[in-house]
Amino acid sequence: MKSVYFIIVFVCFFESNGYAHDADKAFFTVQQKDHIVEVEAELPWSIRNALFVAFPELENSRSQVEFDTAFFKYIRNNFQIKQNDSILKLISVEEATHEGHSHQNNFKFLFEGNSFDFVKNMMMFNLNKGQENYHDILVEANHIKYITSFDSPSFQINSSSETKFWNTAQLGLLMAVIAVLGLFFFFKLKK
Repeated sequence: MKSVYFIIVFVCFFESNGYAHDADKAFFTVQQKDHIVEVEAELPWSIRNALFVAFPELENSRSQVEFDTAFFKYIRNNFQIKQNDSILKLISVEEATHEGHSHQNNFKFLFEGNSFDFVKNMMMFNLNKGQENYHDILVEANHIKYITSFDSPSFQINSSSETKFWNTAQLGLLMAVIAVLGLFFFFKLKK
C-alpha cells in the first residue's frame, strides 16, 4: 500500500513539473481586417520578466497603469508592421479572452493600416537570445508561416496575387523570347 502512495505522489510531482510550456516561444496570428491590422498574440508568462528588463523601474511599481503603459511602449518598440517602408501606428493593446493554459497571456494588438508587407518582431529577445516567435500570417485566404529569432528578427511578405503576377509576367517574357529565337532560327535556316 505504501508503494501505491509513493507512486501517486511521484506521478503528481513530475506531472506538475514536467509539462511546462516553453518560456522562449510566443505565437502570433496577423491578419488584415477592414482598415486595421490585427495581431493575436499568445505570450508566455516570461513576458513580465522581459518588461522588467526593458523597464527596470517597474520592479517597485504597484500601478496597473504603469505596467500597461510600459507594455504598450514595449510592443511599439519591439513589434513593428510596415507597408512600403512606412511603419503602421500601434493604436491599441487589449487583453484577449484567455484560451489555453494559465501560464500563457493572450493579447490583441491593433495597428492602423489597410495592408502590410513587412513584420519585425523582436519581442522577448531582450530576455532570451534563444527566443523564437512563430507567426501565422493570413493573406488572401492563405496561411503563411514565419519564425523570427534573435538572428533573423524580420520577414517580408509577398501576397499571392503579387507572386502570381510576377510568375505570369516571367512566363510571358520567356515565351516571347522563345518565339523570337524560334523565328530568328527559322528565317536563318530558310536562307
